Amino acid sequence: MPPAALPPTPDATTPLPPLQYAGTVAGDELYLAMKANPRFARLDKEQIGSPIGLRVTYSFALTAGGKAGGLASAILAGGTLGLLPMVTNGDLVITYEMMANGTVLTSYADQKNFTRSQNIYATDTTYGLGKEGLAWTKTTVDQFLAGAAKDAKLVGLVAEYQFYFGNPPK
Repeated sequence: MPPAALPPTPDATTPLPPLQYAGTVAGDELYLAMKANPRFARLDKEQIGSPIGLRVTYSFALTAGGKAGGLASAILAGGTLGLLPMVTNGDLVITYEMMANGTVLTSYADQKNFTRSQNIYATDTTYGLGKEGLAWTKTTVDQFLAGAAKDAKLVGLVAEYQFYFGNPPK
């Protein structure tokens, strides 16, 4: 009986194994953009218990001037019962973390400063990011995918997965 053939050596275009997606930013917009990439086609929100995952989070850190301005703006907005808008300024940070068995394998973060004016009674359809913030957040997907395509740790992860489980079905 001939020995079993080893799976081909993966490269930066080899699809990743099934991944659990956990994201706290921009609803389904980032998820669908990543899932459209052939390498991340097996990304799924329902892969509960999967040892491999992608976590996307965001943070909004107020700048020193943004804290003082935001406090004054909040007082004015509240004092006028919402007639004046509330203005905030801070750094929006989007972080993508590839995880294996609960340990961060690799991490990518993008940061940009935004000033946002919002009416306290307005319905927000931008997930709290503002129009400019949401538009910029969507561009971080392409930056993450470009970085992940060059990441040797992800190629190693695929190689190990193929060694133990063979090539994933298409």
